Amino acid sequence: MTITFPARLDTEIDFALDDVEDLAGELEALRRQAPVAWGRAFGQPALILLSYELVRASFMDEDTFPSAEFYGFVVTEVLGRNLQCLYGAEHRRNRALVSPAFRQRLMPGLIGPLLEPVAHELIDRFEGAGAAELVADFTSRYPFMVITRLLGLPRHSEEQVKEWAIAMLDIQQNYEFALQCSHEFMAFVDPILQQRRDEPGEDLISTLATAEVDGERLTDEEIFNFLRLLFPAGADTTYLGLGSSLLGLLRNPDQLERVAADPETECHWAAEEGVRWYPPTAWIPRRNPRDVVWHDVAIPEDAPMLLGVLAANRDPAVYDDPDAFDITRRPAGTMTFGFGTHFCLGAHLARAEMETSLRVILERLPRIRLEGGEDVRVTGAFNQILQGPNRLPVRFD
Repeated sequence: MTITFPARLDTEIDFALDDVEDLAGELEALRRQAPVAWGRAFGQPALILLSYELVRASFMDEDTFPSAEFYGFVVTEVLGRNLQCLYGAEHRRNRALVSPAFRQRLMPGLIGPLLEPVAHELIDRFEGAGAAELVADFTSRYPFMVITRLLGLPRHSEEQVKEWAIAMLDIQQNYEFALQCSHEFMAFVDPILQQRRDEPGEDLISTLATAEVDGERLTDEEIFNFLRLLFPAGADTTYLGLGSSLLGLLRNPDQLERVAADPETECHWAAEEGVRWYPPTAWIPRRNPRDVVWHDVAIPEDAPMLLGVLAANRDPAVYDDPDAFDITRRPAGTMTFGFGTHFCLGAHLARAEMETSLRVILERLPRIRLEGGEDVRVTGAFNQILQGPNRLPVRFD
């Protein structure tokens, strides 16, 4: 039997492109009808997964919904055949070669020499003014600076690298410019990589250039592919997640006060709750490669799919009062960093960055508060796949 697309969609919302004012409310209304819905993604009919159970199951079922079936056809020219595009033994080999630099046990060693100094450097630029717009002045800059310095790239290049990284993510709507920025980024990194192969240092590029697993090393192309994923995916998601954590605290002064009173403990939970409440990656795209009936859902071949990370993180079957920002919540197994084979490689670094920067902000900016933030809202960056606050105007003493 051939499975066909439905004659009528459950909603005409394009969840990849439409800026929906109350997205969580729309998703909850759809989920009350069924754990999946047919809507749109980038103009095409797409299956939307809405429940925690199904989103988690789809992450774990790499055989049915391989990441490569979407990313392999979408990002290869711009971001290369990176980890998202690989499957099976090839994915395991590449991940084994790059993952040692991102192990959780290494993160405490980065806080003092890297994560804290970058946060202080940014705050030094605006502290004297008594006011800032934290998206422009801090959150959109901090993770790019961290990764640039982690890689050992020249500091004068930080702003240019940030521009390349942001442009490389805008594949669906500005492909030619994304491809141009990808080529410029590789041309910039190539001589640095060659130098580090001959004279390795303590930086991440040196680690990638010299790492071995069973006598194998990464090729230049494999390193370029990893770096082109690391910058846009790692830095953009961190800055958006950090912004949502700050927004949650600023809109809940009692919780902000609690975190400020015990930042060593509570910044961890504020960051965890921020990326549950508004995950930076609201949707994970997939493409179904063949007709399948999966969890009683008939899905036709070539069907675009969106794994609803935001929907799963707001599922009332898993989280009490899911729309509330609550740092006393102890969320276990949020969908924000995925599950299974493609669990986010940079999750530990992202968490360390968010916790450290939150702590430094609260220590350096007493009585921080939103000012004139009536138009502040969480919305899409480029498209609605990535989401975070549009702005965070604050004052402080």
